[in-house]
This record gives sequence, C-alpha cells and structure tokens, in this order.
Amino acid sequence: MSSGFMGKKVNLFLLLMIILVLLGFGGVSVYYQYTFKNLNQRFNNLSVKLGVCEDNLMSNLTALKNAEKALNSTETDIRKYDVLYEQKSTELENKKRELADTQAELTRVTLQKEVYKKQIDEAYAQIIGLNKTITSLNQQIRSLNNQINDQKDTIACLKNTDDSDEFECI
Repeated sequence: MSSGFMGKKVNLFLLLMIILVLLGFGGVSVYYQYTFKNLNQRFNNLSVKLGVCEDNLMSNLTALKNAEKALNSTETDIRKYDVLYEQKSTELENKKRELADTQAELTRVTLQKEVYKKQIDEAYAQIIGLNKTITSLNQQIRSLNNQINDQKDTIACLKNTDDSDEFECI
C-alpha cells in the first residue's frame, strides 16, 4: 500500500503541480495579454502622435525652406538695394554739387543781369536824352535852314532888285 498511496500521492502531487503550472501559465498569459494590450494601445497612441509630429515636422521643414528661400531672396534684394543706394547716393551728391554750381552760376548771371539792366537803363536814358538833343538839333537845323532859305530869298531879292528898292527885300 505504501507504493499505492505514495504513487497516488505522487500522481496527485504531479497533477497538482501540472495544474499549478498550467494556472501559472494561464495567469502569466492573462497578465502578459493584458500588459501587451496596454502596450499595444500605448504603441498605437504613440504611433498616431509620431505621425502627427512627422506631419508637423514636414510642414515646418517646408516652411523653413520657404523662409530660407525668402531670406536668401531678401538678402539678395538687400545687396541689390545697397548697391543701388550707393549709386543713388553718389548720384545725389553729384546732383547736389551740380545744383550748387548751377545756383552759383544763376546768382552770378542774375547779378550780371542786374548790372546789364542798369547799363541798358542808363543807355536808354542816354538814348532818350540824345533823341531829345537830336530833336532839338533837328529843330535848330530846320530853323537855320529856314533862316538860310530866308537869307537866300533875301539875296535873290537883293540881286534881282534895284539898289533903291532893296529895302522891300529885307
């Protein structure tokens, strides 16, 4: 009996051990299945977040490239404007000098104009005076011509008249 009891107990013991091992495997399987389900859910959440981050990253990379292109374009434009500014500054300085020279020339010409105007006014006054003198002299000439003509008439009368009648000619 002892081998039967012992054999039964060993068998029971082995059966119990197998059941315990199976329960352990079942528990571990349920635990790992639950844990795997949670890990799988977290993986899916992280995968979705990673996809959103990748989309944001791509969008930001595109925006960065566009901003870099715009910045390079702006930098090129700034260089162009710097060169243009330098040219226009030089041109402006030249124009300022030309304007100052022109203003000085204008002032000089204006002063000359005033001098010439005074000279012209003096010349006109002199011309008017000379014209008056000419008019006066012409009147004297006419008067003298009239006197000459009168004298000629008198001479002609005296020549053609007898000496006794000459008083009529005077």
